[in-house]
Order: sequence, then C-alpha cells, then structure tokens
Amino acid sequence: MKKLSFFAATALLVHAGWFETLQSFTSGSTKSEQVSTSITSDKAQAAMQDALKVGIQEAVKQLGKRDGFYKDPQAKIPLPKNLELVAKTLQKVGMGKYVKQFELSMNRAAEEAVPQTASILYDTLRSINTKKAKELVLSQNEHAITDYFRQHAGNELAQKIAPIIKKHMENEQVTKYYQLMMEYYNKYAPNISNNALANTALGAFGISAPQRIEEKDLSSYVTNKTLDALFFKLAQKEQQIRSNPIARSTKILQEVFGRR
Repeated sequence: MKKLSFFAATALLVHAGWFETLQSFTSGSTKSEQVSTSITSDKAQAAMQDALKVGIQEAVKQLGKRDGFYKDPQAKIPLPKNLELVAKTLQKVGMGKYVKQFELSMNRAAEEAVPQTASILYDTLRSINTKKAKELVLSQNEHAITDYFRQHAGNELAQKIAPIIKKHMENEQVTKYYQLMMEYYNKYAPNISNNALANTALGAFGISAPQRIEEKDLSSYVTNKTLDALFFKLAQKEQQIRSNPIARSTKILQEVFGRR
C-alpha cells in the first residue's frame, strides 16, 4: 500500500507539473493576445509616426551640423569607389590635399542640406500606407518601421532631396574640387587608364581604373549617401525606442512600446 501511495503521489506531482507548464504557455499566449488587442490600429499608426518623427529630429540634429557627416565614421561620405586609384596616385605625389578638399566638399554639402530635408521627410511620412502599422509596431525586427519607411518612401525622398543636395554641392564647389583633383591626376598619371596590364592588376585588388564622373552622377552619389546616413540614424533611434523606455519621449510611444 505504501508503494502504491508513493507512486500515486508521484503521478499527482507529475500531473501537477504538466498542468502548471501548460498553464504557463496558455497564460503567455493570452498575454500576447491581450497586448495585440489592446494596441488599436490608430494607436499603432500614431506610434509609428511618432517613432519616425523622433528619429528624424535626432538624425537632423546629429547630421545637420558642421562635421556631422565628415567626422562620423558611420555617416561620412567616402570617395566613389572608382576614384580610389586617383586618391592613391595623388597622395603618392604629394597632392593628397586635393583629394581631401573633394571629399570634404561632398560631406559639407550633405551637412548643409540635411536640415532642409526635414520637412520633406515629414511630408513623406504622412503619405505612407499605414495598413501595416500594427504589424510593424509589434514586429521583432528592431528596424521594422525604418525599413518600411525606406522601402515605400526612399525613391520619392531621393527625387525630392536631390535638388537640395545639388544646390549645396554648388555652394561647396564639389564639382570644382572634383575637376581639380582629376586635372592633377591626369597630369601625373596620363596613361594609367589606357594601360591594359595596369587595369588587370588593379582589378585583382578590386580597384577600378578611374573614369570620368558626370556632374549628374556625382549629385546622385551624394544624394544616396546622404539618405543612407539618414536611414541609418533613424534605425538606431527606432532600436532605442523599442528597447529603452528612456528613449520613448512621447506619451503614445510610452503607451504602445511599453506594452510590447
């Protein structure tokens, strides 16, 4: 009888353990469902817009100042890849200052243009399809909102921001510094572009022989790199809002992301 009692008691404990485990799964699922139902589509949409607004403000503040691009390794606009050979050649002959002037002028143009892009970013934000707002807010992807914004508004932003970038490139004489840099390169390395052996060797190192860049292409390059930096900062801020209560600077952000 004692043995039977022992086994019976063990069976009850095991059953109880399974019951508690099952209950924990059930309660967890219920909690998740409660969070989902408590966040309405309207609140999710408002939270998504607030997250982007806060991110835009932060991005403009960080990037739209002197050295906001140039001294930030994550935002700095580098030389176009096919100008690496030009840079190396000029540096070897003591003309590296022309490379630096060109690179600096691109970054200065972006720094000056960013504050003027804020209103365009806000306008584009209002036109985003927000049917997926709730899904994006509840997503486990830390950059879901930023990724969606970029996917659905990136091309439109590039088109609207391009004239602003072009204007500031003219102010910073980007084209002038580019032409000056190429002028000195052609002076010191007149045959490198036509040297098949040299081009083959450069290709092995992933360096393209320099080809002249049109002003239009240069403007597109700076525009795209400016947007890359803006979206990078937006993604950083979204990640902070999702993970750090201190970063939730508005009531709707606190309410919605605090429940996740």
